[in-house]
Amino acid sequence: MPSPSADAGGMRAVQQHVAGVLRDHVPEARICTGGEDRPWTLISVGPDARVPLFACHTDTVPVGDEKNWARDPHGGEIDASHLHGRGAVDMKGGLAAVTAALIRAAGEGAGGHLLLTADEEIGSLGAQRTGETITDLELTGIIVPEATSLGVRCAHRGACWLRLTARGRAAHGSAPERGVNAVLRLAAALGPALKTAPLRHDEVLGTETASIGTFHGGDATNIVPASATATLDQRTVTEPAPLLEHWRRIDGIDEVETILDLAALRTDPHAPFVRSLPAPVDRAPVSYFTDGSVLQGFRPDVPIVVWGPGDPTQMHAVDERLEIVQLMEATDLFEQVLLSRP
Repeated sequence: MPSPSADAGGMRAVQQHVAGVLRDHVPEARICTGGEDRPWTLISVGPDARVPLFACHTDTVPVGDEKNWARDPHGGEIDASHLHGRGAVDMKGGLAAVTAALIRAAGEGAGGHLLLTADEEIGSLGAQRTGETITDLELTGIIVPEATSLGVRCAHRGACWLRLTARGRAAHGSAPERGVNAVLRLAAALGPALKTAPLRHDEVLGTETASIGTFHGGDATNIVPASATATLDQRTVTEPAPLLEHWRRIDGIDEVETILDLAALRTDPHAPFVRSLPAPVDRAPVSYFTDGSVLQGFRPDVPIVVWGPGDPTQMHAVDERLEIVQLMEATDLFEQVLLSRP
């Protein structure tokens, strides 16, 4: 099922399919839905007790040019060793494993929650709609089954994305001296500003990074551009105020707008819930961000881990594929968690 970010219909279709599968196997499953343009679904099975919550996003990054893929990116093809296609690793494989584990656990009288979110890939925008939904749940912990090769991870950097704008003055392209070229102003400012950005280091999370992601300017070839805009992806280890101040002081940048601000995820690796998981804990942070950033803000009382099947290098890759062995092992491990008692 294609469900790229911002495709509310595609993401809703995935969520409805998962809910339907669970309802078919566990008729007493409790299902709540919400969100129009960014749909979410909460599925609960088993007794109303203190249980784990699995949080899975239902969007994927775009496929890109399908000609670059060796197989149909939406074919869901399975060979002797792998499941192939966009989202196999990030993160429909993890979602499938959780769904199967919930069905098995419910058959044994155990319970758990599955939270399905939208638009994680473009800033965990859907998870931000779920605060009221999960605030009152009795939880032992939250598991985000992103790809970790089945090692338990407890941390990742936050993300602060900025829109940087330079202003100029339009003029005819035949007389550029009459205008002020905003593209040149912004382009000249970005390189030196990146080199002098006050990036910080954290013993657990590592060093912050800053990367220009997009650059746009001008309306036509024969017009001196009056404005130019770039977007900046900063992966942060603490609050971003010093970074914001740095970019606001740069000559050639007239406007700095925050378009995303996600906190770093930090969970104590010695927390009882983490230590109870049937997998080794790797203290290294994952390189990407997850919905855990948002859920941590809603439930700071609950330990959150990133733990799921798949090779992280396959995330967002052409010819994305997930090892069948890891998919099956993840299902077994998640079932063990659900069957354990707090």
